Amino acid sequence: MQYDIEADWHLLYTCNYRCGYCFFSSDVLGQKLQTYASPQQWQSAFDATGYTWLLHLTGGEPSIYPSFTDLCEALTKRHFISLNSNLSRPFQSFAERIDPARVSFINSGFHFEEREHRSDNSAFFRNVELLRSRGFPVLVSIVASPSTLARFQEASDLLAQIGIVPIPKVMRGAYNGQVFPEAYTEPDRERFRRFAALARDFYEPSLANAAERPSIDMFRDDDLLYGEPSFAGQSCEAGRRFVKLEPTGEIIRCGGPTVYGNILAGTFKRARGPKPCNTQACVYFCQKYAKPGAPRPRSFAPEFLTRFSDFIGATGKPN
Repeated sequence: MQYDIEADWHLLYTCNYRCGYCFFSSDVLGQKLQTYASPQQWQSAFDATGYTWLLHLTGGEPSIYPSFTDLCEALTKRHFISLNSNLSRPFQSFAERIDPARVSFINSGFHFEEREHRSDNSAFFRNVELLRSRGFPVLVSIVASPSTLARFQEASDLLAQIGIVPIPKVMRGAYNGQVFPEAYTEPDRERFRRFAALARDFYEPSLANAAERPSIDMFRDDDLLYGEPSFAGQSCEAGRRFVKLEPTGEIIRCGGPTVYGNILAGTFKRARGPKPCNTQACVYFCQKYAKPGAPRPRSFAPEFLTRFSDFIGATGKPN
């Protein structure tokens, strides 16, 4: 899988779920869905850059985006995609029309407790089985809130019905008046490590044969159980090898103020080389694109929570 630049593309902020740990408010998740270009216009915009892109489609829930499969089909003619999804919508057309070789990974979020308030798990199970049968690289993850960790074996038993072992994903940020991952108890962390080890064993054969590890590499989340590292000041390829893409087509470096133009307007100009990290954003992309060094532990002081909330409101949730 050869590409020039990766984009964390917040295709939309609208979602059909209301998970308690989501960074977005219900008002944001319930906002009217907007599109800013047709699938063909998006395709032309990326093609016009002359680069090959790896586009990580996230949200919100990408599969509710109008003409979602048309968009993916158009993009994958030349570029690659990866995807975050709750797999609540039918994926038959996607599975039939999209080449699995153009898909880096599909992170399928099994929002265990949220699903209990909705329909059963049959649609999720059908989609996972369908996508796997067609050769798509499917990962199934569960955001590890304390209440979910307490019931993780129950969720694992459900997923065992379709031959899947779930990946625990560290919860980050403010939740129920506490700040995570620092607020995890030691029993929480021990449960997390146990289930993370099982997930690594299950996925290792497929990861060994993959072109590269998934950008959203949850298999190392054990390292985040006491807090996320800060990459501030480290040399980073964000802006050159990685960017964040807004629903409007605006491109920013990562979570910070640096704007590199708008892909739809044809004004995107990427950075010429790595620059020091000047923001706090998604740890997974930081791990991938920051130059080797010794990241410092990140402190979640009260003033950081204010900055974090402002960042989420302005640019969307981290993955």
